[in-house]
Parts: sequence; C-alpha cells; structure tokens
Amino acid sequence: MQIHTLFTGVANTFIVENSRGVMLVDAGMPRQARRIVNAIRARGHTPSDVRLILVTHGHIDHAGSAVALKKLTGAPIALHRADARLVVTPNLKIPPGRTRATETLGALMRAAGWAMPLETFAPDVALDDGQSLRDFGFAARAIHTPGHTAGSLSVLCDDGALFVGDAILNLVHVAFPLYWEDAPQARASALKIHALKPRVCYTAHGRAFDATELEAFIARVKKLEIRD
Repeated sequence: MQIHTLFTGVANTFIVENSRGVMLVDAGMPRQARRIVNAIRARGHTPSDVRLILVTHGHIDHAGSAVALKKLTGAPIALHRADARLVVTPNLKIPPGRTRATETLGALMRAAGWAMPLETFAPDVALDDGQSLRDFGFAARAIHTPGHTAGSLSVLCDDGALFVGDAILNLVHVAFPLYWEDAPQARASALKIHALKPRVCYTAHGRAFDATELEAFIARVKKLEIRD
C-alpha cells in the first residue's frame, strides 16, 4: 500500500493505492476534483480505479468535491451515518471553537459561508464503527472517533497507518481540533486512537506524526484533562 498526500485548499486529501485500486480519504474543498483526478493519473491510475471516496466527516473542506469526484470516477461516497445531516444542506457548518479566538473566527466563517456552498449528497455507504473496507479492496476498517463532529471517522489500515481526519491535528504541534461539537467525546476519541497503537497518524491538517508524538500528546491530555 502506498499513500500520497495532496493538499486540497484547506485540508489534506489522501490517495491510498494498492494492487486492487485507489481509495480516497477525504475529498477536499469544492472545485478540487479534477486536481485530485490528475494526481491519481500521475500515480499511474485511471479514474475508474477509484474504489471508494471515504469522507472522514461532513465539513466542506473534506466533502466539498465528493459529488464531483463521484461523477468523474463512478466510486461510491462513504460517510458515517451520524454526519449525513451535515451534507444534505449547502450552508457552512462550523462547530463551536475550542478557544474564544477560534469561536470568533468560526462565527465570521459561518456568516460568509454562502460564498462557497457545499454540493449536497446522501452517502452511498453509511459506515459504522469497526466496519471493514475489504469489500472495497483495502485491508482497513472505519473507526468512529466523534467529538469534532458526531460522525467523525478515522481509518485504520492493517499495516498500522491511521487516518485521523480532524480528530487530532498537527499544525504547530499535535493537538485537539480547533473546533468541536463535543469536547468530552473528542478527548475520549483521542484516547481511543492512542489505544489502537498506530504506527503513523495521517491528519487532515498538518503533517503526519508517529507513535512517539502521539504518546506525548496523550500524556498532555491526561495531565491537563481536556485542554491542550
């Protein structure tokens, strides 16, 4: 399995490839579909090689090009059932901020959300915690890691690679998301991710981080409770 990281406007999209085809983990902002497909072609694949478009949660920077990618590739869109509510209307959804500054910024972004509406959809595949992705050709499973949103997912591969979406960020350092719907759930999900003992974590925001960096973050979480 090979993993290629593509920055798609705000967040990372991951092109995961093996001998059976391609899985996309997150679909980027709107108007990123052709760029993602071009990156797939550059890896030696055709659009029809895409087996699954897995959206870790229903925010526009992760789901914005999902519909366009489905049209270009024919692949189904997968999302946790609890986040289907976020992608059936076009308006921008930003959870409460973790700090006063991020809450103020979030309010401004919500007010300006009309400028780039989400192309709405219903997921073709409603994922549950622990659901295998082998039917799509990948030795991996979906892990429910709520907090940032109610339906946030991580994707654990059998080789120890873990895609954490926005459950944990690594912009300046490994930290909680800047926005969250449920702070206690976000803490529980971080501990759940740690218990999976991943070899490497691929975050949607920032660079990948290893088990040592995750361990240090969890130590801070346990020491400082919910605050990072």
